Amino acid sequence: MTAVMLTPDAPPPLDYYQNNCITLINFVLDRYTAVLAPEVTRQLRDYLALTIDSQRLFARLLTRKGPLVRVDSLNYREVSDLSAALLELEQAQFVIRQPRGPGDRLLALLRKAEISEVFSRVQTGKRKKLEQVEWLCGAYSDLQIYDRVKADVDWLQVNDHYSWWLVRLVYFGDRVQDWSAFVIRDLGLMRFESIPMQRQRFASALDLDIDLAYRRWSYLSRRLDEHPGLAGELVGFLLPSVDDRFAKARRDRALLRIGQWCERQLLTHTAIAAYGAVARHPARERIVRLFHKQGDSANANRWLEEIRRQPMCEQEQQFAERFGKRKAGFQPKTTIIDIPLAEKNVEQQALSLILQPMQWGLHSENSLIRTLTGLLYWSVIYADIAGAFTNPFQSAPNDLYADDFFEARQEQIVDLERRVKNDETLRRHLQDTLSQKRGISSSLVNWNLFTEHSLDDFLNALPFDDIRALCGFLIRHLSTRSTGFPDLFVVRGYKKYEFVEVKGPNDQLQPGQRIWFKHLSRLGIPARVVKLKLKGS
Repeated sequence: MTAVMLTPDAPPPLDYYQNNCITLINFVLDRYTAVLAPEVTRQLRDYLALTIDSQRLFARLLTRKGPLVRVDSLNYREVSDLSAALLELEQAQFVIRQPRGPGDRLLALLRKAEISEVFSRVQTGKRKKLEQVEWLCGAYSDLQIYDRVKADVDWLQVNDHYSWWLVRLVYFGDRVQDWSAFVIRDLGLMRFESIPMQRQRFASALDLDIDLAYRRWSYLSRRLDEHPGLAGELVGFLLPSVDDRFAKARRDRALLRIGQWCERQLLTHTAIAAYGAVARHPARERIVRLFHKQGDSANANRWLEEIRRQPMCEQEQQFAERFGKRKAGFQPKTTIIDIPLAEKNVEQQALSLILQPMQWGLHSENSLIRTLTGLLYWSVIYADIAGAFTNPFQSAPNDLYADDFFEARQEQIVDLERRVKNDETLRRHLQDTLSQKRGISSSLVNWNLFTEHSLDDFLNALPFDDIRALCGFLIRHLSTRSTGFPDLFVVRGYKKYEFVEVKGPNDQLQPGQRIWFKHLSRLGIPARVVKLKLKGS
């Protein structure tokens, strides 16, 4: 089904939400019938067999905040016979009428005035609704609350909510996106790149089970303050490696999160166990620091030497070079400028001080290099890589910041770079991408960058070899180098420019920023630090 353009001042077509639901269901049935449990796919087919009214009503129920919904709130113009549709959904076991539940959840169905009516003999006073609910839950059992609410209010709940959550997860690929993505697209609030999505994310039920397990463990790793006893158990679950690159990335992030939490709780042994299973920065750095803090210099040095022999990234290498030394590492060119006072926006203050007549500059930070990289490698970023795209509403592939992003697309990247070695070809390539893709939602490209200055303004300032070098470096190190780029882009003339990092009176370069300056120096790209110093200090 093709997308329907909506307007804010007019209601959607009567079949709008129903068609969105059918689109999702057909997509899932076409790709994942062999992956999902039979009872889940049977439910999807049962939906397609419902009457139109019931399909439309249930599609609306799936978009509601739940889990409990008042029946008297169901007022949809596309449903001609609400009672008949409700009865069919109940008989087909798509919804449950007046299910029991915790007292606070049932009381949340009532308006504040209704609480006083239902519990008329109880003096709730002028308490806020939340306070009333807390008081009533202390004074009545869940069953007593249920009996009282049931007598005055009718409500329902979507049956087998987990199956529908699972279907949504399989389609969208994450917990964040939901049915509102259709509306956002169809209102024209966001445009998305068209991806063929020839490949499916899960090839088997086992793949899905593994993904769900790691999602669960990842979720729990964020809840350790609530369940501190789970830390060691989670590390045990996560220690074995996994082949699926997406599950592996989620595993590694969870272990790093657990390690950081254990450090704060002084659970050093568990923290080291968590970090030791992760092959990404800063796991080994944290192990060195923990052993060093314990006074275990033998183990600290052993891990430090391992890093020095085979660093995983430049940031890790920099740590190994600097650890235990006073030397700050690579020192970029620095200019000190005296100022009368430190204004709130030091970047704009510095820009006004260093610009000469007929020159221009921008406070762009990471935006410029990310945008140029996004334009240059657009076709590669949105290539149909297995597992990269799971739905039509993605601003980026699922693995954009994964450690193996480049490896998964190395052949395509090298081929593209070969095709734009000529300067004029590179210019046309960037201009064509901007013209054809402008406005499409992208996690890398900032379209607002070209509102004040055109793409040609940037291309006239930046040598093409510098564009190739900078963008080529970033596309290979998106996981670690997407941030930390100098604050300002300053144009001195045709093919004359510099990048400037601004530091206030009490600010210092961060390790990631030093790495960028070191790389810019290697490339011969003009860059410096402007240090603002208060006069007289």
